[in-house]
Amino acid sequence: VAKEVIEIERKPGGAEFAEVAPLVSGQRGKLVYENGDPDHGIWTAGQIVGLIKDIPTCEVLLKRIVDEAEETIR
Repeated sequence: VAKEVIEIERKPGGAEFAEVAPLVSGQRGKLVYENGDPDHGIWTAGQIVGLIKDIPTCEVLLKRIVDEAEETIR
């Protein structure tokens, strides 16, 4: 969707907001979260995304959290 917006904005003479409004209004982005399709609309990721180094299983993630909490308590 972001690529579509860029394409519209780069056309000769520019673009009016009304041309991209349906793509950036948030309605399609909302559906990304509802249907799980990240290509359906524009969605956000915070600054923390740069700190992600791996994608562990839930089991591994929870074990890490518990281990770190226990270490902090000690």
